[in-house]
Amino acid sequence: MRLISVGIVVIYMCVLAVGQDRPAWVSNLDAVIAKQEPSWSVSEKKVNDVSGYFTELLKFKSGSLGIEIHIENFSSAKEAKEAFDGQKIAFTDILQLDATKSTLEGLGDENYMFTEKGKLRKASLFLLQNNVVVKVFASSADIAMRFTKYVVDLIPHE
Repeated sequence: MRLISVGIVVIYMCVLAVGQDRPAWVSNLDAVIAKQEPSWSVSEKKVNDVSGYFTELLKFKSGSLGIEIHIENFSSAKEAKEAFDGQKIAFTDILQLDATKSTLEGLGDENYMFTEKGKLRKASLFLLQNNVVVKVFASSADIAMRFTKYVVDLIPHE
């Protein structure tokens, strides 16, 4: 079932990939994080900006800690909501067995976070705001929430 859910999300994302230029606010994210989190550095960056759809993956490191931020900018809030709902189903199927699901009040239009049970307590945070879907995978819930807030603060309010 998990494989089918992930497959549906991947197919849906491919269908939506009609392209969009890199949003200006995304360009500011590196500078904001560098200022707020000077001990963290970019370890990887991947950009996909074809006309009508934009995604960016940013990975940051600080010693043994790490975080991945996936940003998807859709051409409409409706497309973003449809993608978010599909991803919500897929990631819930995958993560709910080994993690506790929660929501964070006042962060984006809609969000949910999975915090791993046990010793490591890694976190996966998923957020929808306007026409943007953000996925954050971090070494801890605190790191995930902090970095997600930097992203949310930059997303234009429409």
